[in-house]
Amino acid sequence: MKNNQNSVNETYKKLTIISLLALMPLGAFAGTEHNHSEMKSSSKLTQNSANYAERHRPQRTEEHSDRYAHKWRKDKSHGHKHQEHNGHRHCKYERAFCQGIPEVAEADLPTDTDLTGYTGEDIGFFENKVFDDEPEVLYASDSFDDTVNDTSRLKKALRFAAKEDDGGVVILRASQKGTNNRYSLAHIVVPSNVRIEVEPEVILEMRGIKEDTYPTGNPNNRPNRQFLFSFGRSIGPSKLSAERTVNVQVTSTDPTRNFTVDAKTNMPFNYGEMQGGNGGGLVNLTRAIPFGLFYVENFSVSNVTIEDNHTESVSVQMFADADYKDGSFTYRFGSAPLYLQNRYVKNPEGSPNLNRPMNPINIPIPTDENGNFIDDSGNIVPDMFAIQRNPTYARTPIKGSIKNIKSINAHTGYGVVQVYGGDWIEIDNIEAFNGIGVRVEAGNGTNKDNFNRSGPYFSSANKIKISNIKVTNGFTGVWLKPHSKIMKDISVENIEAIDSGSALLVGKGSFACKSSCRDLTRGRINNLTVSGDIILRQTIYDEPVAEVGNVATYFLSESNREYLAQQTGKSTTDISRADIERNASGSRWYLTFPAAPILALSQLSATEIGDQSAFEGFYGVDYCDANIIQDGLALTDREKSRPDILYMGDAHTPNGEIATDYIYK
Repeated sequence: MKNNQNSVNETYKKLTIISLLALMPLGAFAGTEHNHSEMKSSSKLTQNSANYAERHRPQRTEEHSDRYAHKWRKDKSHGHKHQEHNGHRHCKYERAFCQGIPEVAEADLPTDTDLTGYTGEDIGFFENKVFDDEPEVLYASDSFDDTVNDTSRLKKALRFAAKEDDGGVVILRASQKGTNNRYSLAHIVVPSNVRIEVEPEVILEMRGIKEDTYPTGNPNNRPNRQFLFSFGRSIGPSKLSAERTVNVQVTSTDPTRNFTVDAKTNMPFNYGEMQGGNGGGLVNLTRAIPFGLFYVENFSVSNVTIEDNHTESVSVQMFADADYKDGSFTYRFGSAPLYLQNRYVKNPEGSPNLNRPMNPINIPIPTDENGNFIDDSGNIVPDMFAIQRNPTYARTPIKGSIKNIKSINAHTGYGVVQVYGGDWIEIDNIEAFNGIGVRVEAGNGTNKDNFNRSGPYFSSANKIKISNIKVTNGFTGVWLKPHSKIMKDISVENIEAIDSGSALLVGKGSFACKSSCRDLTRGRINNLTVSGDIILRQTIYDEPVAEVGNVATYFLSESNREYLAQQTGKSTTDISRADIERNASGSRWYLTFPAAPILALSQLSATEIGDQSAFEGFYGVDYCDANIIQDGLALTDREKSRPDILYMGDAHTPNGEIATDYIYK
């Protein structure tokens, strides 16, 4: 019976993949903007927004930026010297052994999920297809004040460029006659077949709150405040574009120097209560998205420095151009969940409510006496493949290149680059001051997250190549988190994290509900390779400067726990999360010391993966090709060394108790 069931499962997996490839040119599967998926935490903060903003304004960020600006990939000792601190050796350049992925008997492998690698078309990354012998050149205005708005003239130049036979180039230069090098821009929808080149001396200012006084078009149009460039973003969820935007690029006129995006001047701190996501509390609600990539193919963003202000978003983000309706055709939030083949059909009696299963066509997928989904022959079909999903969440970016991007003062839970979904994307030479360097994660993982309710393939990420990432005073260099997605063929090479929580964080598929949310099946990453130098350095010992999220508080180092005990006058067994100082991003975000180079949270331990089924979401990763380096990590008097890798089973609350609820969340 088991062999027959396995055969049926494999058939459904193959049929699912084939149907997706037929639905979209590549079968790309992506995600969208989100509220970061940290668990709700208590907060000591009671002051109002103004007091909170003043107390937590980042006074030291610029100093630290200057201090480390020229250290990227320099001064590597490659095993020839060690840093000493308080009489201890804290630098490990060679691992004593490598266990690889724990072996699991074939009979114990899950049958309710997809364990295969990528099987789609080999299309590669970005290729330049725009050639223009006579580019359109725009110059900054001779003088600059609050009334300057360059949005209309750039839009006009792009429209003309897009009509040229081989595409067109628009170059942005500083003023010819004056000294101004600044452009003021609201939301720019970039058309197909254009390249925007920006002089390194030029600053592109996002208009933000300027739209209150001098609006561009409709003063209530939020994208004009929040976006700079968008690619393949439809007019609205009810008017999805029929075709992809193709062959687009934004870069510097000098391949060795960056131009600047100012996402700070008009994006002030705006503290308020977060709504939605996995937690409330006082947070910076200001949102700035310099580059948003949606239903686009063959794209490139490179050579840009973003001056951020802990705004609640990612600087360069890739996600689905969806209709934002429910990700699965289900009715889950009633008294009894129904899993439907067709939900958005108007009731024949004229009911205006399209969201309830009232029409006879809305027939639940059949189940057996045990509640298992079954096909027409009575064979069990795993939840992951049985539930019908909303195909608009497959409208994701494909064939892209994101290179040479730096972000300063990035939000703790967001950072520089995020793939919420997309296929065939290379991400190289990314630097973050605060926040996260690169993140691959669809949605926020809450119970009502439509992007994860769209199932294992829509809004997924496949063929993602990540290399040469640096983060300073941040959360982590690279964060990979599948939630409900089956991600395939992701590579990570070379990460340097300085005074940050970790260098690499690999999460398991996790949600706050299990049996009551059958549409939120647990995902995994298949064929994840980690190589090169994975470095975590500590240079500051007198105060915590790593700006991290809630997950990092489950992996505090012993020296961090002793520091908290000393600061609060408590013992290490009495401290709590409430004793950890919050940072500029808000009450959900913390300041800690470095934990470990790798947080391998997709495994219970080095010798045990855990339940790999779609019910639990653990999966194994081989770190043997990585050169894991600790440089200067502080030790207590009781420690002789620190782990290179911490696993999910190592999770503890700040007082040292095993965090069982978190481990099996």
